[in-house]
Parts: sequence; C-alpha cells; structure tokens
Amino acid sequence: MLLLTAAIAFGNSLLAQDTAAPGKVPFKKTAVPLATSESEGRVRPSSVKKPAGDIEDLTEKKQTLEGEAHYAKAKLDLAQKQLAVQTAGGNLEAADRLNQETKDWQARLDATRAQLAQVEKDLDDATQGQQSAVTASNEVIVPGETLEVFVNEDPSFNGRYQVRRGGYIIMPQVGRIAVAGKTIPGAEAAVKRALQSSQLHHASVLIERVQGADIENGPLIYLSGEFNRPGQWHIPTKITPTLVNVILSSGGTTDKADLTRVRVMRIAANKGVVEEVNVQKILDGGGLTSDITLDEGDVITIPAGPSSLVYLTGNVVRQGSFPLKAGEKLSAYGAILQNGGFARFADQAGVYVLRAVPDGSKVRLPVNVKEIKKGRRADVQLQSGDIVVVPEKFFSF
Repeated sequence: MLLLTAAIAFGNSLLAQDTAAPGKVPFKKTAVPLATSESEGRVRPSSVKKPAGDIEDLTEKKQTLEGEAHYAKAKLDLAQKQLAVQTAGGNLEAADRLNQETKDWQARLDATRAQLAQVEKDLDDATQGQQSAVTASNEVIVPGETLEVFVNEDPSFNGRYQVRRGGYIIMPQVGRIAVAGKTIPGAEAAVKRALQSSQLHHASVLIERVQGADIENGPLIYLSGEFNRPGQWHIPTKITPTLVNVILSSGGTTDKADLTRVRVMRIAANKGVVEEVNVQKILDGGGLTSDITLDEGDVITIPAGPSSLVYLTGNVVRQGSFPLKAGEKLSAYGAILQNGGFARFADQAGVYVLRAVPDGSKVRLPVNVKEIKKGRRADVQLQSGDIVVVPEKFFSF
C-alpha cells in the first residue's frame, strides 16, 4: 500500500512539472511542420519536399529537426513514465490514453529522425558540391584566355570573348568589362552589372572557360544586331577587313536587317566614334568607295528595318503573313507558289489582290492565274500591305 501511494505521488509530481511549471520543461516545441494522420493514430512527415542544395537552409533545418527530436524524445520518456504509474495504479482509462500518447510520440520521434537523416545527407552532398565548385572556379582569369558567355535573357550577347592584354573583354553595345584577376563567379558578377547598367533590366549570366584546342586566338571584330551569327568574328591572318567583307563572310544577315543604316563603333581604338554606312547602296553597286576598313575591336551593329508584310489567305496550302524585303519583286502567283501552292477546290481564275489606296479604301486587282500560266495576262507585283485572296470554287467538278 505504501509502495502504491509513493508511485502515485511520483506520477503526480511529474504531471505538475509538465503542466504547472512550463519554465522547467527542458525542450520547447519547435515549428517543424509534421502532418498528422488521425485515422492511423500516428504522425508522419510532411509530404512537402523542399529542394536541397542551399547550405544555410539545410543547416538551419538540421538544427530545427535536432531540437524537435530532443523534444519528442523527452515527451516520449515522460509519457512512458506516466503510463507505468497509471498502469501500476490500476487506472485503465488513463493508462489507455497514455499508451496511445506513447505511440504518437514514438511515431513522431521516428519521423523526425528520418527527416534529420535525409537533411544530413543533403547537407553533406551540398557541402561537397560547393567545395568542388570552389575548387573549379577559384583560379583567376588571366589575359589571353577565352571565355564563353551565356546570357539567358538575350542570346545576342552569347559568344566567346577573348580576354585582351588590358585584362578586359569587349561586349557589343556594352564595351569593355574588366575580368582579369577575377574568378569565374567574379567575372559573371562583373558582366551582369555591366549588362544591367546599360542594356537589360535583369541579366542571368553564366561564364565558362574555353580550354585547349577550342581556343581561337587572333584579333576580333564584334557583330551585333540582325546578323545570322552575332558574336565574335576572328580576322583572318594577313587580311585587312572591310565592312562589306565582314558582313558577307560572317554568314550574312536576317530578313529584318536594315542595311541602309549599319553602324560601326570604334571602341577598341578609343576613338569614341560611331560611323553610319549605307551598305545596301554599296551592294547595289552605287557606292563602292563608301566601304570602310575595320580595325581590331570594332563593333558592327545592324538594326532591324521597318516591318514590310504581305498577306496570303483563302484556299492555299499555307495562309498567313510573310516579309517583303526592300527592293524585292514578288508577284501574287509567285507568293502562292512560295507558300505551298493552291489547296483543293481553289478558284485559280478568281484570285485577286486587295491593295490600300491613299484615301483609306481598298481596290481589288484581279489575278487570273489560269491566264497567267498561258501567258495571256501579266501577274500583279505585290506591295507592302497587299492581301492575296484565293477564293473557293462554287463547284468542284
């Protein structure tokens, strides 16, 4: 009887410590979210999986889970002691409740330890990855190296840039960016600042070294704007480049290029001069003496010209709009053939062109393709804004 009385008194003192004296509880409940499953009577980890890799976040999460594990272990030990007391006292209702509570705390402890083990593994992986990245990128950049730059927001800045003797790279529309003496992350930050200060609202920059046989040495000219292949252009040995020669040798220009307003910036020569050249006039044979000689480091920029479109609709294979280049001669029948030809049931004799006139209205120009094929009628030469309409036959036989 004395033993039973002592056991009950010991249990009541433990309960009093847990409820009436919260300041004496050795561990506080943390904010780690653990989703519960009432139907299974246990606790399971939250199914929300956060990405690993951020060492600070993983370290903080590890500390939080360690605190949660200590707290769950302390509550489990207390519940087990209370269960022993109530079982010894024959209080079956309280013993059942404490038995379930013991199972809950055990499940919570197991789940927290499983999460902790995974976080510790992720932390080890992230730490090793960071060490490898630091080892790979801690070598400083020196003049003579070639760097490959990738800008996610504007691929026209992508390309290989040689680090000049002065320790900088020259990027079109930006100018010199000092990179020598910096690590790869430092160079990425420098290029990002330069782009965001003058060209882009936000820039995501990735730089990689070009190693070994991939490195192309030699003087460079930089191509920007409506080139088919913008970026760097290496000046061939013993060749004096001219503007027209570089445009043709570098792969040409896009359909949007306005060759009447090509600009050349003399950045590397410290001249601070921008020259504008009508390359289209030179190509047409009317201004051969206007071609200019280029120097190492010059930047050629070809702007986009005004949009000039014609439209194709009706019973054709491909409907839609397509550009009409300046000076290009294209007929209505030619436009149909370039876009796949006639579709089934097309009325070739009823084709017509809608053309806007100065008063705002449109005139209808007939295009009898059957007669054009036989050479009996001239085709209609298209102008910007023309709409070629191919109607359907009323009868298909």
